[in-house]
Parts: sequence; structure tokens; C-alpha cells
Amino acid sequence: MVTIRPPRGDHDALLGLRCALDAETQFMLAEPGERTLEPRQLSYQLVAEDEGLLVGVIDVLVRPWRRVEGRGHVILGVRASHHRRGIGRALLNAAIAEARRRSMHRLELTTMAHNDAAIALYRSCGFEHEGLRRASLVIDGRPIDEIYMGLLL
Repeated sequence: MVTIRPPRGDHDALLGLRCALDAETQFMLAEPGERTLEPRQLSYQLVAEDEGLLVGVIDVLVRPWRRVEGRGHVILGVRASHHRRGIGRALLNAAIAEARRRSMHRLELTTMAHNDAAIALYRSCGFEHEGLRRASLVIDGRPIDEIYMGLLL
């Protein structure tokens, strides 16, 4: 059974999850070997755990500057072995609920323009397409567009 919870002393396991996600998919921002975990930069974070194994994570990053204090940037990842089980949706819904609890006014994210599953998930949770970041990433030497999406709370 998968449970959604705040991390509790999971530093090493969480870093392992993030590194695994980087290696499993090109849909994460970091490439394999680039990731470092700096929790002091995170406003809040939730993890999905399945029988003791971390299988998903969502970060909501909030900059410390007053002009953007109610805006959070969402980063979501779920292990390939646990795709299509509702874990991404559960993490996203929990993060949205926490943003509302904190009286935030906006969540935003980017996703690769060809990541149809992620786009469908985000739309179903209320995010709207707000723009296109052309050739904002380079993967395997190819430029990749990102879609910018936002949710007003």
C-alpha cells in the first residue's frame, strides 16, 4: 500500500530516489550525476512510500523574496515502476492542499512539451497552459521545448 507523507529522516533514501529518477527518465530536470539535495531551499516537500521504499517526491519551491512569496514552483517525480498508480496525482493534490493551507496564491511548473501523460495530469488537477519555453532544455544533443503551466489557488 502506498502512503503519502512528509519525509522523516529520509535524506539518504530521498537522494537515492532523486538519483534513480534522474537515471530512469529524461523528464526530470537534472541529468544523472548532477543532483544534490539542499533541503534549506525547499518550502515544503512530500514523498510517496510503498512498503518502505520511496517511490515519488514532490517539492514546492518558494523564493524568499516578498514579491513572489505566495508563488510556488512544483517539481514532481515518480519511479517508473510506480507509474499509472495515481501516485503523481496524490502527491500533486496533497501539495495543492498544503499550498492552500499556507494561503499561497499560485503554483506553477514546467514540463517537457512531449510529456503527454504529465500534461494530462496537470490539466486534470487544474493547471492551465500559460506559455512555451522554446528549446529551453538540451537532451542527447537535441533542443527540447517546455510547457509552462500555472494554477491560481
